[in-house]
Amino acid sequence: MKQRVLLFGFEHFGDYFENPSEIVCRRLEGKSVGGCRVLCRVLPVEYKAVEAAVVGDIDSHKPILVLGLGLAAGRSQICVEKVALNFRDVNLKDNSGFRPEHDRIELDGPVALEAKIPVNKAVESLRGAGIPAKLSLSAGGYLCNNVMYLICREARRRGILGGFVHLPAHEELVAKLGRDIPSMNISTMIRSIRLIIETVLNQNLVERQQGIAGGEPNHRRLDTQAKVPRTPAQNI
Repeated sequence: MKQRVLLFGFEHFGDYFENPSEIVCRRLEGKSVGGCRVLCRVLPVEYKAVEAAVVGDIDSHKPILVLGLGLAAGRSQICVEKVALNFRDVNLKDNSGFRPEHDRIELDGPVALEAKIPVNKAVESLRGAGIPAKLSLSAGGYLCNNVMYLICREARRRGILGGFVHLPAHEELVAKLGRDIPSMNISTMIRSIRLIIETVLNQNLVERQQGIAGGEPNHRRLDTQAKVPRTPAQNI
């Protein structure tokens, strides 16, 4: 049986009646990438539902890599996220109308968790393939950051790989919205996620052969207090 890669995307939210993370996720469902079978789960944009969904799917599928995808409308590049903060924006309601009562994702958790994938290598690979990409230090304060935090936490607990990637709005969405914001075509996004998966798995194999447990050597829990950067509300 092939090892598994688990992708999480999100449903539509707010004014964004389509979400490229869902489209990309569904189109990669069942595909073979980097020698692994890709599995897909589209998450609701609901605080109360995401933790059970993320943890439950990781328990069920036992992937070697978990990668979350989300929409960051207004960004022009593929953004590989480096860190998830243990905070969420209490001013934004989710799709169910729920607004968190406190600003911590996990009350007794660390202030932040780093992605457990080689983020710099992933960005280099994308740029080398001619795809606009950058390292991002903020996954926002909404559901994307929340899910990234859960992925990073579970990756640490289980000794697997885990991270998060933000996608720009796709061309069809921008055309229908009629807004002056950056866009990228879905085929480029799909190629990007394929390349990130391949890069992460290949780097992990190299580092295991060198006696280093998966990911970059500096994947760690951040326990020092830090200021929470403000980010646009359209990042989920």
